[in-house]
Amino acid sequence: MSKATFERRVVGILYDFQKARKVWNDLVGDGLTQANTLVNVQLQQGAGYWPPALEQFVDLKDRFESKLQKKADALAVDFETTFTKMSAQYSKMKLQTSQFEYLMEEATETFGEAFTYKEPIGTTCTMEQIWIQLERVFGLYSLQIALNREILDALVARNQNLDHARILSGGGGGGATVPSGSTSTEVSSTLLSSSEQEPRISGFNQIPVRRDKDQGMILLSAWLNQPHLKTDTLLTFDEFCQVELFGTE
Repeated sequence: MSKATFERRVVGILYDFQKARKVWNDLVGDGLTQANTLVNVQLQQGAGYWPPALEQFVDLKDRFESKLQKKADALAVDFETTFTKMSAQYSKMKLQTSQFEYLMEEATETFGEAFTYKEPIGTTCTMEQIWIQLERVFGLYSLQIALNREILDALVARNQNLDHARILSGGGGGGATVPSGSTSTEVSSTLLSSSEQEPRISGFNQIPVRRDKDQGMILLSAWLNQPHLKTDTLLTFDEFCQVELFGTE
């Protein structure tokens, strides 16, 4: 295999990696719409939403609640489907990362360590330097997929435990939307553990039921901001790929 072939394989791997990231970003928007609608339906099921003047119409209330529950269940399924698609994109990124690591080993065996660690593949960077960038970005997505899984689990748990929540809740209904001023830093400081390497959320299911609406908004903000995906790191990687590799095609 020639050096030019190795270079083309490097570009191909990074192209596929970037394509998976783009699809991920599109799915974030799809999931936000589904999750936002689900939270609003859940709030309509909360205690205090049904007008006291209509409490005597038990059958009407039961039909209303049954309709809402079916809608909430369908939305939960849609949101889980979106997460499954997102997981598929994560798997593609993982595959590309593994393939690049294997390609480095193959290049070293074929042409020696100098080709892998000293000779530029793109404009100026070696395979090792490209690998460092790729592994760093993939690490962010590894943390984020775990966080997204917990957001999904928390929303589904809200759906499944709604009857219990209505008994304990002292709050009313009302819609919930993601605050336009929410930032990744604010969401991260609210939800995440102090260790950046820890992908698990602490406290989602420990939020008191009476703060049902607040919890919903926190979950929506976390999904919208994708706080583990550090903007500066991703922008640096995008510029790196364009300048070092894609720009040379």
